[in-house]
Amino acid sequence: MSGKRVTRKDVADRAGVTPTIVSYVTNNNRYVSKDKRERVLQAIKELGYHPNTVALGLKCKKSYHIAFICDDISNEHFAKIVMDMEDIANERGYIISFCNTRRDEQYINKLISRQFDGAIISTDILEGELINKFPDIGIPTILFGNRIHENISKDITFVNIDIYGGTLKAMEHLVKEGHTKIAFVDSSLKEQDTIDYNDLRVKGYAEIHEKYNMVLNKDYIIQGANGYKDVFEKSYKLFQSKDRPTAILVNDDMHAYIVMSAVKSLNLQVPEDVSIIGYNDTTIAKYMVPRLTTVEIPRKKISRAALELLIDKIEGKVVKDIDIDTDLIIGNTTKSMTQ
Repeated sequence: MSGKRVTRKDVADRAGVTPTIVSYVTNNNRYVSKDKRERVLQAIKELGYHPNTVALGLKCKKSYHIAFICDDISNEHFAKIVMDMEDIANERGYIISFCNTRRDEQYINKLISRQFDGAIISTDILEGELINKFPDIGIPTILFGNRIHENISKDITFVNIDIYGGTLKAMEHLVKEGHTKIAFVDSSLKEQDTIDYNDLRVKGYAEIHEKYNMVLNKDYIIQGANGYKDVFEKSYKLFQSKDRPTAILVNDDMHAYIVMSAVKSLNLQVPEDVSIIGYNDTTIAKYMVPRLTTVEIPRKKISRAALELLIDKIEGKVVKDIDIDTDLIIGNTTKSMTQ
């Protein structure tokens, strides 16, 4: 077909079906038998056919464009989610734009003006009032993250990741190992004098202290660290103190690696002197020496659930919140205090 644009009719002729069947396959909006679908997909591949999604969007008043909004796209956890979502979106005929969150309303208004068909938001930063701007103007919205967001619109659908339960498992593990002086790092939180109990990790951390009558030392909580350098410096200062903790829970694996570096720079050993637990079970957790103990967040399951819920919602289907469990992966960065 060199020299001219491949049309839907060309694909239909090659596959031995009608142009309507080709549309059903490319739009993924009607049932097509497995045999016909495979023939159409093969013809599309052979001919190099590209459906005109702009024209389709004008006809259906859809852009086939989804926004994924998160706090830090450079974080491996989110970067992997991005890759998973791209694959799934492509299967359903959508493309995704990825945006880092900003706290200002002007930035959110700019995103909304892009006329996305829907939005997936994973944030510990944006307040409920800003998140609600999406459903308030009719943009189907899915939300997941680590916070208890207040005053959220009932039109938002949740992918509830059991961060709280994962934190309880991590803390129980440390307590059973004999640790009572446990620190906590969450760089996603705003730096403030009070403890943010709306964060699900903080909630679990505090609850275990209460359950076992342990003193919750506010000096052991690092909030609002600004980048890796800040995490390193604040961790270094914490473990340099005379009353240093014997264990630390860190909000993601990369920051756990930074904390481990700070600990080792003080000639302390992991786990002999300090036990460390991270979150997400990312690649770095598997290759750290020693191997990091971490709360596993099932990334692929989250990606598929969030995207499929959103597309179903865009297409007018009734959807419900979904719950996703977490687990504790025991590595070699925790050790019993009695050994």
